[in-house]
Amino acid sequence: MNWLFRRRWLAAFLLILLLAACNGQQQQPTVVPATATPLPAAANLDNAQIIAADFLNAWMQDGYYAMYELLSINSRDAITLTDFENLYRTTDQQMRLPAGGKSYSLASIIQKGSNVQVAYDVTFQSDLFGEFGDPGRILDLVVAPEGWRVAWTPGDVLAEFRNGGRLAVTQTTPNRGNIYDRDGEVIADQNGSILIVNLYTKSYPTNEPDACFAEIERIFGKRSFDTLKNLYSRFTGQDYMFEVGQISAETLQPDRPALERVCTVKYDSRPTRRYVAGGLAPHVVGYIGPIPAEQVTEYEAKGYSRDALVGISGVEAYWESTLAGRGAASLIVYDGNNKVSRVLAERPAQPSQSVYLTLDRRLQNGVQDALHSAFESSVWGPTALGAAAVVMNVHTGEILAIASYPDYNVDAFNPYTALPNAQALIAQWQGDPRKPTLNRATQGQFPAGSVFKIVSMIAAADSGVFGLNQRIFCGGVWNGTPLGDRTRNDWLEGGHGSVTLRQALTGSCNVYFWNVGWQLNAADPYLLINYAKRAGLGAPTGLRDIAEAGGTLPDPATHMARYGLPWSGSDALNTVIGQGDVQVTPLQIARMVSAVANGGTLYQPMLIKAAGLIGNYSYQATPVANGELNVKPEVLAAVRESMCNVTLDPTLGTARFVYLNFSGAVVCGKTGTAENPPYQTTAWFAAFAGRTQDEPEIAVVVVVERGGQGSYVAAPIVRRIVEEYFKLPVAPWPAWYGAEAASLPTPEYGE
Repeated sequence: MNWLFRRRWLAAFLLILLLAACNGQQQQPTVVPATATPLPAAANLDNAQIIAADFLNAWMQDGYYAMYELLSINSRDAITLTDFENLYRTTDQQMRLPAGGKSYSLASIIQKGSNVQVAYDVTFQSDLFGEFGDPGRILDLVVAPEGWRVAWTPGDVLAEFRNGGRLAVTQTTPNRGNIYDRDGEVIADQNGSILIVNLYTKSYPTNEPDACFAEIERIFGKRSFDTLKNLYSRFTGQDYMFEVGQISAETLQPDRPALERVCTVKYDSRPTRRYVAGGLAPHVVGYIGPIPAEQVTEYEAKGYSRDALVGISGVEAYWESTLAGRGAASLIVYDGNNKVSRVLAERPAQPSQSVYLTLDRRLQNGVQDALHSAFESSVWGPTALGAAAVVMNVHTGEILAIASYPDYNVDAFNPYTALPNAQALIAQWQGDPRKPTLNRATQGQFPAGSVFKIVSMIAAADSGVFGLNQRIFCGGVWNGTPLGDRTRNDWLEGGHGSVTLRQALTGSCNVYFWNVGWQLNAADPYLLINYAKRAGLGAPTGLRDIAEAGGTLPDPATHMARYGLPWSGSDALNTVIGQGDVQVTPLQIARMVSAVANGGTLYQPMLIKAAGLIGNYSYQATPVANGELNVKPEVLAAVRESMCNVTLDPTLGTARFVYLNFSGAVVCGKTGTAENPPYQTTAWFAAFAGRTQDEPEIAVVVVVERGGQGSYVAAPIVRRIVEEYFKLPVAPWPAWYGAEAASLPTPEYGE
């Protein structure tokens, strides 16, 4: 017998003697009651504490089999291992507990003969409710032949479960926040409405259920007539209500009289997402949809219901927590009579917030219309694969407009859409080789072509390898034989004559830049690429909120890794005019041009201006400089002058003919026509613009994939966008948009 048992036995014996003496009777020693039967050696308090700790430690680690093995025989007879585990797991799921989301501390341990009670406290760490506790719990142990075992009941999960109680989570769902443009104009809100159509089976107005089923099939199209008849006909004459579909009021309106003529229906309404004009800037704003199957558990842990709609792409996805807010939630324990016993945990509501984009809704609409109109009005439109445009504030990095063509209608992805044939549209977009859902502005990677010559001029002049006024005869042909390179032809037959570096950029003389490439490569094969990296090419720009690609820049190391061949002078000649393995995004080019315009600062592109309520923002963006060109001021000034002459110089300007009779602003740019074998060339125009040449405000970049020449195809679109920005009279598309000659460069026109 252990010391505690001996002490209790002695106390009981002395009490018997004392009572006998008080009664004046003689008592003989009696047998100790059964409860005082000597316990097994293993049944001491230390071992009881060990068993309790083993059980609780296994629970903390979700070790349900180990827990079950520590139960008494009676407890195991009362519940199977499967039901035991399911009870614990279901409770954890309701509490939104992650792995390792429980901890405990022992408070006391008391032995009462062959029973031990272990008092302990539990702390839960919930994804939904945060930290909360359940103190004062009791774990009962009983003695068994092998020592102490847990006398388990469902009350060991939660006390109320002992008598048939249950656990429940209640939540509220706030309305989703709106998305506005920079001036507070709505782009997306919750002012859409969907009708929930409920069918009553007790009576049909015409007493012809078949006519009702046929009408439901025609309107909703989700179930066949036979399926509907099997589902509902057996309830005819009985008072039942079924939800048969959800549809917008606008879509149902023409069919509503016919439906109500043959069916008894009632309508409920539900707010739903509404996008301006089917989704202004769809590639940026994104859309909402049902929670993806593989993320249901993750969202439920955050407090979402399984049927919630969440942001799937774009700003809707990146700013999901801000736009969705968070409803109030309570973890309630009910007793066996279905009455509230206690509130185990609570989480306060967090109101949803609106998001304000840097986009200008009017300008964004104008840019999208410009791309649509250009494709629809031109001879090159039917064969071009797509296009992108970016308009950026050169002094802040704010994106004022960004568009990708072809685009798509985000309403189709809303399960409560009013858009007819939404699923057919989605399937069409997914199968379209032009990839309408691809954001070409940030994820499209294209050969830069002659737009890259901006970097090449900077590298040549800033490094000192070339002087700004150094002349080379641009005769139209590069004879590479003495240098081990092939013969190359300039885009302009006959060439440009004797030109300086400044003029070479304006006229886009390939022969001049092949000389630049050869000499830069001789000085240092990495020199040109290092300047390109300083200009922000070949790496993500730092844009948040939507996905972007990084592009590629070739150099001797990457060339060897990719092809297993050493870098050569020919590779340098391809690179210096933006060909070969040079791949850039329109956003990268817009950021680079902005830096040229503002004096050398690369800003992190911004799409979000603020979040919250006007005057009480929880987030407000400020410009972030995340790079510098680090170029001599006189070099940048020369580059800007050369770009301005692209539209102003009547002799060399490759886009001069596009900007004849243009007034109200000055556009300074660079044309680019990138070869993309075996496809037609890709057209670029990258520019900055301001009211005057010395006051640049915006960078504008347009790329047309497989569109043709940059001056013919992309430069007129930039002109249209500049007209929209400065609210100038909009000129009609040029005559050559409707002529086959638009795809052919001539001496009179530019690259």
